[in-house]
Amino acid sequence: MIRIKMPRNLPPEIDSWRAKSLEITQEILGATSLGEKHALIERYKDHWRDHNLVNFFSDISFEKCWYTETKFGGDYQEIEHFRPKKSTRNSDGTAHTTHTGYYWLAFDLSNYRLCKSRPNRKKGTFFPIFNESLRAFGESDPWEDEIPYLLDPLRSSDVVLLSFDDNGKPVPELHSNEDEVRRVNFTVDKYYLDERVLNMRRKQTWNAARDLFNSYLNALQNVTKSVSKRQDAENELNKLEDMLSREAEFSSVAKASLIKTGDPIAMKIATST
Repeated sequence: MIRIKMPRNLPPEIDSWRAKSLEITQEILGATSLGEKHALIERYKDHWRDHNLVNFFSDISFEKCWYTETKFGGDYQEIEHFRPKKSTRNSDGTAHTTHTGYYWLAFDLSNYRLCKSRPNRKKGTFFPIFNESLRAFGESDPWEDEIPYLLDPLRSSDVVLLSFDDNGKPVPELHSNEDEVRRVNFTVDKYYLDERVLNMRRKQTWNAARDLFNSYLNALQNVTKSVSKRQDAENELNKLEDMLSREAEFSSVAKASLIKTGDPIAMKIATST
């Protein structure tokens, strides 16, 4: 999972998209029955599939899925509704008997996340929260007060809870409390982040970052002896920084691999890139 920072100033095409979204939302809010609201969501569903919106989300994440951290290739980028639009499931998979979805957020930019098809399908309409008394049931309720089980890539405090081990498996960050561990494990399961191939590729990234760091340390030992050795150290450091770049796949894994060495130099490289 990667931290996504929404730009303060949106491109003109996204401002236009939001203006249309406000019109659609007002139409939904004006509908007298839940069935009519859901029908309107279906009628306008192509609006959240607008290519300008998809491209905007893809650009701010460097063409990476916000959850798996893999680049989009031939697979289609999908807009996922973080808070489900027409129904809600509890943590055990049962339907929430009194909550019929966050229909008023169906066309809200802040409720969208960009991901690949597989995590989108598995997450579906799951949206358990820690305190049901804070559940929002309508547009006038403070839905921002909810604490979801699912980690949110738009929140730095959520993203830092997820780490990785040396086998590439997603794990809770060290010293996480019981609720934080629960959130991490639920997110890993529902976005299918523990998938075998993902773990294999993360392990490769983990090992490659460690190898580059060790090569860098070895080259550092000889930098005072020759110009070429100094350049060798610089080259290894540049490669490592490329892996840590937000543009790189699994950059968070490379970062974790350095931090978890406990080496001060490795930690400085990881946190300064």
